[in-house]
Amino acid sequence: MTKIPVKVCAGTSCHLMGNQEIIEALENMPDQDLSRIEMGYTSCFGACEKGPCVLVGDKIIYKATPEKVLQVIKEELKSEK
Repeated sequence: MTKIPVKVCAGTSCHLMGNQEIIEALENMPDQDLSRIEMGYTSCFGACEKGPCVLVGDKIIYKATPEKVLQVIKEELKSEK
C-alpha cells in the first residue's frame, strides 16, 4: 500500500501562523488513517503570506487549517482505495 505524503511547512512564518495545530491534528488521526500517510516536514514553499502551508500528495493547501488538511487527506484516502 502506497502511503500519501503529507508535508507540513516548518518555516518561521508558517510556525507563527499555526502549523502546530495542524501537526497535532495529524498526530491525533485515527490509527487506520495515520498508518496510510507519511507525515513529515519541509522547508518554506515560498508562499509565506499564504501560510500555514501543507502539501498533501501533490496538492499544496494554503492558509491551511486542521479541518482543511484532514478533509483533503480523507479525500485522498478515498481515491487510493
